[in-house]
Amino acid sequence: MTDSTPDVRIVIPAFNDHKKLVACLESIYASSSAAPGVVVVDDASSDDTAAEVRRRFPLCELLVHAQNLGFGATCNTGLRVALDRGADLVLLLNQDTVVAPSMIERLVRFLQATPAAGVVGPRTRSTRRTQDGRDRLLYAGAWRTRLPLRQHIPGIERIDAAESRPPVRVDYVWGHGMMLRASVLREVGLFDTDFPMYYEDMDLCHRVRQAGHELWCQPAALMWHDVADGARASESEYWRWALKVFSMTVFHRKHYGRWKAVLLNSLTVAAEARQLVCHGHLRAARHLITAALRPAVGFRRTPRRLGAQAQRGAR
Repeated sequence: MTDSTPDVRIVIPAFNDHKKLVACLESIYASSSAAPGVVVVDDASSDDTAAEVRRRFPLCELLVHAQNLGFGATCNTGLRVALDRGADLVLLLNQDTVVAPSMIERLVRFLQATPAAGVVGPRTRSTRRTQDGRDRLLYAGAWRTRLPLRQHIPGIERIDAAESRPPVRVDYVWGHGMMLRASVLREVGLFDTDFPMYYEDMDLCHRVRQAGHELWCQPAALMWHDVADGARASESEYWRWALKVFSMTVFHRKHYGRWKAVLLNSLTVAAEARQLVCHGHLRAARHLITAALRPAVGFRRTPRRLGAQAQRGAR
């Protein structure tokens, strides 16, 4: 990568809901930076997603899976293409995001100025504002607590003021919007597809840290994500919690071993359920506890029947 002209590729995993994807692509092509190469990977959508991309965005590289492979595998398809095309930097975006005109340029500049950084994420607001029309913060940095998957996320769901903030080193950059050095991806590998959904981004961040690279948030770079709340608790759906518990087990077993995973799972579920109850999300707490207790969502049996649902709402 040269200081002046890094090759930036954008990878967007897509599944149905082409209207949100169109809005995402429009925001990218309206960016103040030079038009980057965009790779959309359609994970066997049942609507007109592929046709809309072909019709409206002829410069976009479109790949279409013959069958639904899930979030991580879909991301990996696009990441491999970006690497094969000679990318220096890869920006991974969810299809239900919109980027500010300067976001891509600000992330690129940050990585150019910070050689130790392997991954950087932008500040993220929800597209769903407060009742009085103010912006709500979803992400401006996340840090691990004593439990690896319990994150400290200052300001989440609160009013996001427009004041400037300096870049901050973090433990986790969320996968809905992360820019990675291609060299780091080649070193640590892509997403682990053992995760059906959730925590695959945290697993990748964990591996990046272990390899000696830094993770950062650049709050001056801004994007929006179409979710009701960061925890998906106010609009709780059981299948999300089932996948979350399963992926939790995958993460803990992978990094801490079988027996520690049992303890970490129990403590993490208890802590998250307690927080949900304290915030009045009783339905979500019930879904979480049920998912943790049901043997059908144990480690030996991946909840494949939930895979299509996972892609429907992906993050």
